[in-house]
Amino acid sequence: MKLNELISIDEYSHKNVINEEAEITGIALDSRRVRPGFIFFAFTGTNTDGHQFIEKAIENGAIAVVFTNPHFIFPQQYQTSWIYVPDGRKALAQAADRFYQHPSLQMKIIGVTGTNGKTTTCFFLRNIFEENGTACGLMTTPKNIIGPDIFEAVNTTEESLQLHAFLRDMLDKGIQQAVLEVSSHGLALGRVNDILFDTAVVTNVVAEHLEFHKSFDNYFLCKRKLIERVEENHQKRFPRLIVINGDDENCRRLVARSGIPVLTYGLKPENDITAENIEYSLRKTSFRLKTPWGNIDVDIALPGQYNVYNALAAATPALYHGISKEMVAQALVTTHHVPGRWEVVDSGQDFTVIVDFAHNWHGLENTLSFLKRIVPGKVITVFGCGGERDRNKRPLMGETVARWSDVCIVTSDNPRNEDPLQTAQDAMEGIRRCGNSHNIQACIILDRREAIRKAFSDAQPGDVVFLAGKGPERYQVYHDKTIHHNDYDVALEILRERFS
Repeated sequence: MKLNELISIDEYSHKNVINEEAEITGIALDSRRVRPGFIFFAFTGTNTDGHQFIEKAIENGAIAVVFTNPHFIFPQQYQTSWIYVPDGRKALAQAADRFYQHPSLQMKIIGVTGTNGKTTTCFFLRNIFEENGTACGLMTTPKNIIGPDIFEAVNTTEESLQLHAFLRDMLDKGIQQAVLEVSSHGLALGRVNDILFDTAVVTNVVAEHLEFHKSFDNYFLCKRKLIERVEENHQKRFPRLIVINGDDENCRRLVARSGIPVLTYGLKPENDITAENIEYSLRKTSFRLKTPWGNIDVDIALPGQYNVYNALAAATPALYHGISKEMVAQALVTTHHVPGRWEVVDSGQDFTVIVDFAHNWHGLENTLSFLKRIVPGKVITVFGCGGERDRNKRPLMGETVARWSDVCIVTSDNPRNEDPLQTAQDAMEGIRRCGNSHNIQACIILDRREAIRKAFSDAQPGDVVFLAGKGPERYQVYHDKTIHHNDYDVALEILRERFS
């Protein structure tokens, strides 16, 4: 593709374009990935500044550079086209969409956003479409699935360049449908720009990531951007739809003025799709799915009320798009595993071990309140608070864990450049607040492996050890190093030492 086809050159005044018709063979954000004929986009990021690698990109063969720092002076010794753009992510998404020949225009795209439940809803949805005989791509927090190929995800929502490349790969493999997990960061940073969404699903909206968004209003408006993407999509043949959790007042506020068809789901009878006769256990949940297309009994292998919500969130767009209730029920039954979500670790021990991604007070409230109601023994929770994240939520997380647990072990969860002890002490503030009215055992063990080991040594028959926060993650990030750590693998290793 020619440079002037890839970039709207006339929109920008600060530039030096040597050859507008230069043939571009690829796009890169990382100078190490640049090859001859590439265009290189230089962003100022949180940890690195792409402007520092412009010369390396040129040495690797970049024939054009797009940069975003208005104070950057392009090195004069290079006969290379350059363009300064004030909104680099907007320009990147536009270029990626053009380079990969507008893949979302040719596909049915469903975006799932919300504070909690996004990943599980995406896995449910993909399995429904696949069970119905329609190949479906998947892009989520733990993994991206394109036919037989599985890629580990870098972010919940990848950069726009990667998203458009994945969608192109799906089309090339004959996959004409995709489910995308869309984070508030992805919406705020324009990672899903130029993707034409046909359906938006919103699972819930609770204050989160305020260290990034600064206020709940900003966070709320970011979530609404996905709905706006559907509202603005007039180019495609697919019917448009918005699906929201009707039991969540903030979700209802999101669609107060929308002109697109809206379906609601939830446990309150006024919703379009709901569930009744719900029966819970540690290993599964059963309920009757009530829909405008008829009712049917459903089993899911994921327990808890919040997973009923996730199942309803997935069933609603599937039913609207013509998949039978029988097929929906069958696919929900066969969705056995979502990475890092309610994974039971079993090595013959006489207590239950569960790994889950619950990493904010709302997710912890959902999971632990369920456990406390259903478990005959003690609930022992191992959790930490992320470093360089909203400090105000840490005492609330501690208070939530203490309210629903008998034993609280506070540990590390990606401290990054913060002192791990400080994040733990912030959580302990909330535990002490709740401990005034509850008989709670609590301690700090910063080494996460040792914290898990301690939990297992305290567990008795009938107890549950709940390992919260990291879910599918395979690392711990410290200020000076990143070490391998996966809660499931570590738990299994320790259990085998003791019980095998």
